[in-house]
Amino acid sequence: MTKTIFQSALFLHVIAGTLALASGLVAMAYGKKGGKVHNFSGRIFYWAMFFVFITTILFFVLYPEQLKYQFFLTIGIVSFYPNWSGKRMLSMKKGLVPIWYDKLGAFLIGLSGLVMITYGVYGLLNPLKFGGLQYLFLVFGLVSLLNSYGDLNYYLNFQTAPKMHWFFAHGGKMMGAYSAAITAFCVNIVPRYLPENFPFYGYLITWIAPGIVIAVISTRILKRYKVKFKLV
Repeated sequence: MTKTIFQSALFLHVIAGTLALASGLVAMAYGKKGGKVHNFSGRIFYWAMFFVFITTILFFVLYPEQLKYQFFLTIGIVSFYPNWSGKRMLSMKKGLVPIWYDKLGAFLIGLSGLVMITYGVYGLLNPLKFGGLQYLFLVFGLVSLLNSYGDLNYYLNFQTAPKMHWFFAHGGKMMGAYSAAITAFCVNIVPRYLPENFPFYGYLITWIAPGIVIAVISTRILKRYKVKFKLV
């Protein structure tokens, strides 16, 4: 029964991930920001990523004792948070006025980051058990903490939100969520075409490189909008 549920969830997980890749690309490349195509494809992307997150939770519930699914659960949190908080930014066009659950979400992603870093440190002490996952725990744990720190800085009024913060936060966060979808695609497809004795750092690259590439692209795109809005 467990195996059947897992296989069904995995099938739907792949479909949702594929849909997220396609709709996210449309939202970024072919839809005028704020236009019908952008909004429609953006909604599809949001709910596809939401479903990916739900199925990731299900995998963990089915196999909570397996390190792989413990890792996937935390990665699911890292992936979904920018998707959720990026959508929340659209409701703050008139000013950054977070609701209690915005603050809670930012706090929880930070807590998740601390858990990941703890796993990573433990993995450094037990490398055979973690098989390299300790480095990914550390990297994505740091990413989670940075997400938490960046949002709580504004949510708790430690820093004043700049003009059009909602626009750039939305764009940056959704691009971050899309990088998670690209990463998932790479780590599932690329290793199939690598030789069996390929060094482990090669697999690490498939986890880390997509995020770096998307971050560079995102920075350049948002910089152009800052110039367009005369904010620089």
